[in-house]
Amino acid sequence: MRKLYYHIVNFLNKIYYFIKPFEDDRLNSFLFISIFLLLLFILRLLNLCYFDKSKYLTFLQRQYTGKLTLRSERGEIFDRNGIPLAVSKKTCSFYIRPKLIKDKKLFQTIFLNIFGNETGITKSDLKKAFSKNEKFAWLKKNIDGDINHLRKEAAAVIKEYMEKSHQMKPKLFDLIGVMPEFERVHPYGVGSSVVGVLNSSGKGISGLELYLEKHKIILGDKIIIPALKDARGNLYVNDPDALFLSYKKGNNVVLTIDANIQYIVEKIIKKYAKKWHPNFINVVVMNPKTGDIIAAASYPFYKYGTKRGKHFISEINPRFISAPYEPGSVIKPFVLAAAINEGLVTPMTPIKVPANYRVDDKVFHNEFHGENVTLAAWEVIKYSDNVGIIKIAQKLGKKRYYNYLKAFGFGQKTGVEIAGESIYPLRNYKKWKNVDFATLAFGHNIMVNTLQLATAYCALVNGGYLYKPRIIAKIINDKGDVIKDFPAIRIRQVIKPWVSKEMRRVLATVVEGGTGTNTKMENFYIGGKTGTAIKYDPRIRAYNRNKITATFAGAFPLTDPDFVMVVTVDEPKVPKNKLWASDIAVPVFKEIAERILLYEREKPDKYKYFFVGDKMERKPINQDFPYKKGYRKIDR
Repeated sequence: MRKLYYHIVNFLNKIYYFIKPFEDDRLNSFLFISIFLLLLFILRLLNLCYFDKSKYLTFLQRQYTGKLTLRSERGEIFDRNGIPLAVSKKTCSFYIRPKLIKDKKLFQTIFLNIFGNETGITKSDLKKAFSKNEKFAWLKKNIDGDINHLRKEAAAVIKEYMEKSHQMKPKLFDLIGVMPEFERVHPYGVGSSVVGVLNSSGKGISGLELYLEKHKIILGDKIIIPALKDARGNLYVNDPDALFLSYKKGNNVVLTIDANIQYIVEKIIKKYAKKWHPNFINVVVMNPKTGDIIAAASYPFYKYGTKRGKHFISEINPRFISAPYEPGSVIKPFVLAAAINEGLVTPMTPIKVPANYRVDDKVFHNEFHGENVTLAAWEVIKYSDNVGIIKIAQKLGKKRYYNYLKAFGFGQKTGVEIAGESIYPLRNYKKWKNVDFATLAFGHNIMVNTLQLATAYCALVNGGYLYKPRIIAKIINDKGDVIKDFPAIRIRQVIKPWVSKEMRRVLATVVEGGTGTNTKMENFYIGGKTGTAIKYDPRIRAYNRNKITATFAGAFPLTDPDFVMVVTVDEPKVPKNKLWASDIAVPVFKEIAERILLYEREKPDKYKYFFVGDKMERKPINQDFPYKKGYRKIDR
């Protein structure tokens, strides 16, 4: 090994002494090191210019070039009557070419003299633009004004500047110019929970604005223009003339929403929210005959035109689809409807309701303060008796109850065209314990959202047909031609039409003399069901009786319903004796329902009005519609 080392060193020494150009060894060492470094440099240069050329060119391109995306005018969103809910207002944006302007002080003076305060462009705006010294830069965006007038004024600025500066005419004569742009405005000021909002870049971030953008329904043509990028990431157009390309506007969308009813809903829930300070109030109004969503709101909601504060994200949250909750007793009518539909009971079937009813290790209590009673099946709903509904559910059985819940749409998304829907799937009936099954009968151990519940109630009262909730009616172009229709979609028949009619009669008894009497109206039959669900509190790991979700779900005019409405109030801050849906959700429902009936000029279904000479008379109609006689009796 030593011999080999010796031979190698000896060989290298011979080469060194053979080729060394200088007598001084230090000079020779410097020369050889320099040659070595030069070879490394050449190899690196070859690598950059040949082997990895495309990689580094792409990297440089990403650093110094970008793309400016321009869109045409966004399509408009209208309510069902043609009232504009979201439109694109044309504004003007000024651009400037600082590099082509030699005498910047003169240009600044002329500009401010001609425009004055008309555009809101100040001396500091001009100085900032000049400091960039780029070929192209935006001066100020979204200025109100007539674009043709502003362009004439801009031309006058350029003409006077060219005359006074004696500057040679540049290749691009428009040293300053005006471009049309579009700002989203909401003329009617309602519907932010449904329509949604855009961010500062003009992109949809919630509601229909987000959905319609994702599905390329509302967007116009998109133009991508190459641009230069500075160290801060600002873009400057290489060929500004590309900004003048013409492109197509987005399509318009007509909704099923009624802007006036939406206004009524938002005004009323805001009033009650200020009174009770709940986590939220949800309201959904639907047409049960088509599945059309006529109004939907969730307070707190974002008020169009106000400053976007720290609660903005919460305010644009459509909680009527995004916040599932345990509904409580509003589920009870579905148990009875399923049992009637299966022929297991009739509305008049007597149900023995003991004061205390044991299911495994849990004891449930009826609503009659320690008395054993017998009720007609419809009276179980009227008095909202937990023991009575458990016994009806047990007749139905776990499997059939599970299938009916699914058939009414629970545990599944409604498919509404608004971003953010959240649901909890139904646990399979095979996993239900007996106690779980019992509590499911009165709306615990199940999670629903407000729209889901409204959709199910539509099926309960409309003849038994489940419809897909519809919020988009049609897509039209600027000429009004229909590009696409969105017809009502009937998904399935859940219960027989006669069962649905009987359930309307049952729901009428809740309002006429049961837990929802505060909803009762003189001229109209209102039917519905209250639900006071005690909330589970993770801090105490138990249900907290001081925290409730109050719900009222109902329909009107009940003999032939045109409206289904669900009101949800989560954790209202009220005295303990007021923690009931009859005191919380019912007043909201009634006030909205009264306003809707007045607005729609609905005909009363309790009385018929007519003139006898000059005097107004009335006679009662549909008096046999609500059930009146039952079996309520104390069993001794």
